[in-house]
Order: sequence, then structure tokens, then C-alpha cells
Amino acid sequence: MIPSDTQRRATRGVLTLYFMLVFIATFSVLTAFWHFAEAEGAGLKLFVLAATLAYAGLYTAVPVAITALSSRVARRFNGGRPASAKTLYASAYAGAAIVMLALYSDYRLYELYEFHFNGFVWNLLTTPGGIAALGATDSTMLTIAFQVAAILAATALPLWVITRFRPAGLSAPRRIALVTAGVFLIMLAGVEGVFAYSAFKGKEEYLRVSEVIPVRLQTSMTTIFKRLGLEHTAMARLRIASGTVDYPGKHLEARPLASYPNVIMLVAESFRWDLLDPEITPNLWRFSNSALRFENHYSGGNRTRMGLFSMFYGLYSPYWYSFEGQRVAPALMNFVRERNYQLALHTSQSFSYPELRNTLFTGIPEEVMQELQDGPAWQRDIRNVSDIIGKLDRRDRNRPFFGFMFFESTHAPYTFPEEDVVRADYERDLNYIKMDLGNNVKRIHARYVNAAHHIDREVGRLLDYLRASGMLDNTIVLFTGDHGEEFMEKGHWGHGHHKSFAEEQLRVPLVLWLPGAKPEAVKHRTSHLQISPTLLERLGVTQDPLTYSSARTLFAEEPYFVAGDYNYMTVFDERSKVTFPFNGSDFFRYVVTDDNDQPVSREEKKEILNRNEARIAAVARESQRFVR
Repeated sequence: MIPSDTQRRATRGVLTLYFMLVFIATFSVLTAFWHFAEAEGAGLKLFVLAATLAYAGLYTAVPVAITALSSRVARRFNGGRPASAKTLYASAYAGAAIVMLALYSDYRLYELYEFHFNGFVWNLLTTPGGIAALGATDSTMLTIAFQVAAILAATALPLWVITRFRPAGLSAPRRIALVTAGVFLIMLAGVEGVFAYSAFKGKEEYLRVSEVIPVRLQTSMTTIFKRLGLEHTAMARLRIASGTVDYPGKHLEARPLASYPNVIMLVAESFRWDLLDPEITPNLWRFSNSALRFENHYSGGNRTRMGLFSMFYGLYSPYWYSFEGQRVAPALMNFVRERNYQLALHTSQSFSYPELRNTLFTGIPEEVMQELQDGPAWQRDIRNVSDIIGKLDRRDRNRPFFGFMFFESTHAPYTFPEEDVVRADYERDLNYIKMDLGNNVKRIHARYVNAAHHIDREVGRLLDYLRASGMLDNTIVLFTGDHGEEFMEKGHWGHGHHKSFAEEQLRVPLVLWLPGAKPEAVKHRTSHLQISPTLLERLGVTQDPLTYSSARTLFAEEPYFVAGDYNYMTVFDERSKVTFPFNGSDFFRYVVTDDNDQPVSREEKKEILNRNEARIAAVARESQRFVR
């Protein structure tokens, strides 16, 4: 049946009113991001308002475009007849639902981590093991499901109500629709012009507040501004770690050893330095008193990828992308394989997410890699440790042994059995959506402490085996965290918060048992980047570590350190941190904080940048040394 003119006008009236409501809803959701902007002054507030209006219009264009497309497709396949009202309503609803769900998801993401949907999130969603790596509890997933259902219902309800009244008089004439679209396009062009000019001139305050808008266009007008004779005063981007890998990771110069020591590397997820404590981790604490305890040790990143990458390669985090894409193994793993080590690689998470199969353990036979992903993390940790002990018991005594274990219990939601509770006042159910960080962070931290105590029990069980079997006399044992974990000390929970490299997210324990070495509490600052050179030197490598890494051994005192995440890196010492983007995903600027991770004044920032100018230049050169 072909719709009559009256029916088509009624349909247009329904859609007109519905799209108006979608715009209002979209605008309202975007205003929820405003408090993150911290816009001060009338100019910044007006810019945020204009950007919110412009992007609300842009997002509303999604269901409008989907509806128009469905109308065109229907005409084509229906012999020129107009689409039915149901088809157009369904298309409008589908488009609106996509927008509202996307904004809801983005808000939740930004609320926790201060970044929008980006390549990292897409990687998490599409890589096997990515979703599981979040550690979301059943109650979290149930809450999300309920909220998604509520959003879908709330998006459908207005359309259902409007269709009952069929307000044909609300149908917008084509001229008014075009004028409305033109107004929003002009507003969007103005907003993007301000952004482009701010990026060109380095006006950080406008760039900073624009970050709160999801899925920004980030328009660049550099060529136009230069042709207009404007001076380019924004900071130049640094070209870092992009290109074909040229890494001397094989056949290192070394002296032969009469007997190669076994090596066991124990790494715990999100395990920060203050967990190394006589009460929380008694086994590790006792062990550290007979070993080397590095008391001011830092990860090379605030996420697992970068933390482990810096540990095994001794390189800065931006190299991850080229090395992962080109499947380049670290010198450490190449060396132990060349020396015919038996391998036992275990994780209670996944070797695919993060992509350790493509980096740290690329080329390693699958039969020596065990990943456990079913059941609570604390149970997986127990099983993995038991299996490692079994492999040690059955090992070939004529070949050295290399073991790796990644503990997952201290990743949120921080799991443990009741017998390992040392903080009784812990949050019983960690629901990521409902958790009240303002009031319950101590109870959440108590879960974390209990999980660490559980890991300590498993580490103690492995150490007991090494002592009882006599293996400890010829085994290098290392324990550390891939990175730290913050509990609102600097305004965040967890780790990996965009450009935040707070002490709590970077500082980790390092306990290193070297057979024959004198116990010592090492006071000077050290980094994950120094671990690989230290182990290789102990295994007989005589080649200068700076030829295959970016750091010297743990016993060398470095003037500064470098850490990174997926988009940013930081150069820091005991006085300050200088943080900047390295991959072009964000406008370039320096974020400078003091020794307590607090922002500094404009004058202090200038002084710190001047003091670190040579260091930053050296880091940029070093970040390009192993690629061509």
C-alpha cells in the first residue's frame, strides 16, 4: 500500500519531533562531560557550550542520515514507492539508539580513565581475551545490561508516544530543515576553527577543554594559517619510534658459563610498591631481606603492555607498536633460547591480550605457554603455581630452566579466598558501575590488599619448593609488578589514566635473588628498563647494554627515567615529571607536574622544561634509534 500525502506528512511530523527530542537528549548527555573540562572564564565556557551544541547536532545527524538512507533504499527496491512509516521509524530509532549507547559507553569510559573511545578500546573489544581482561564482575555486567536496556527503552518510548498523536503540523518544510542544518554546520565550523587555531598557536586552555567532547573531528588548518601569514607558535610534534625495526636482539657477545643459572620471573598485575610489607606479604618480605630489595623502583609504563615491554626489552614504550606489528622478540628471550633453556611460561590472564605472543614471546612454541582464563583469578594463580612446581620437578637436570609467571589476583576486582583475608572490612562486591569511590575506596583497597596477600602465599609456596629442592642455589628469582595501582590518592582509581603517571601507578616492588649476591636494600632509583640488561649480564653477556637497550643495569644510577602508555610518555626524576603525546593521537603539549604529581605554575613549568630540554631531545632520539 502506497502511503497517502496525509500519511507522509504525519510521518514527517513524527520524525521531526523525534529528532528534536534526540537532539535535546544528546545535548543533555554531553553536558555531563562538562565538569571534566574545568573551564574557567567566559570565553572557555562559551566555547564548551558552542562545542556541545554543535556536536549534539552532529550526533543527531546520525539517525537523520540513517533514516534518509533507508528511505532512499526503500524507494529503489520498491519500484519508486516511498518507504513505509514503520521502516522510517525503525531506522530513526536504530540510529538514535546507536548514538545514545555510544555516548553512554563513552561517558562511563571517560569517567574511569579520562579517555574516549579510541584505538586502545577497539583493540580491547576485538582482541581475544580483551573483554575478560577487564575483570568485570557478574554484578557489573548485570548492571550494564540493565542500563543498556533502560537506554533502549528510553530511546523508544518518545517515538512510541509521538506516533500515538501523529503531529502532522510539526513537519518541517525543506527550507527550514536546510536552514537548521546550515546553522549547525556553521556552528560546527566555528568550533573546529577555534580548535584548529588553538592547535596552531598552542592555546592549551582551549585544546584542554575540547578534550571532553567525544569523537572530535580535530580539524587541522595549518596550511591555511601559514598562507595567511600567521606565525606557528605551537610546539612541534616529536617523531618517535615509527618505522622498520632495526634491533640487534640476537647473537649478543657473551662469555660461556660453565653452568647457566635457572631464571624465574614472577610478575603480579597492578602490584604497587607498598604491598611489600611484613604483614601483607610476609613471604616476599622475608625473601627480600635475604636478596636485593630495590626500594625505589619504577615500571616503564602504567599499563601491562608497556610495563612488561620495558622489562623484557629495556626499551621505551613507543617501540611497542613497531615491535608488535613486526613480531620482534626481545634480546633476553632470544638469548635463553640460544642457550637451550627449558621454557615454562604461565599467565593467569592471556598471552593474546595483551599481545605477548607477538612481542615478549613471539616465536615461542605453544606447548610451553599456559594461559588460564576460566574461574576466579585467585584459583588460576594457584593452579599455575602448582603446574610450574610440577614442571620444575620433572625438568631435564642437564638443561637450565626459564620460568615466567603472571599473577592476576591483584587486577580489579581483586580476588582471593577467605583464608587469605588480612583486611576484614573489604568491599564484598566490586561493581564497576555502582562503586562509590568517594566513600568506599578504603574498602576497595582492602580487597586489593587481600589479593596481594594471596599472591604472597603462592609465591611462598614456590620459594619453599626452590629451597627444599636445592634449586635456589642456582636460580635467579625476580618478583615485581607490571605497574602500580592508584586508589584516589591523585584523583584516580586503577591505572592507565591517559596522561596520568602518578607515583602510585608507576612505582612497584622489585625483589631480585642472585645466587651468591650479598643481601642489600638498594636505595637509588631504578627502572624496569634495567632488568633485562641486568639478567643478560648475569647470564654472561659482555656486550654493552646500550647497544641493545635504552638502559644500563640495575646497579647503575640513572639521572632520569622514562615511562609510557599507549599515547603518552613521561620523563621524570625525583623533582618533576614532563609528559607529552608521542603518536599524534592528541595535540602536542607538555604536561608538567611536581614530585607529588601536582600541576606546577606557568613559571615553574617554563623552568622545568628548560631544565629537561636536553633530556627530552635525548629521549626522542633514543625512541628512534632502533627503527629506520
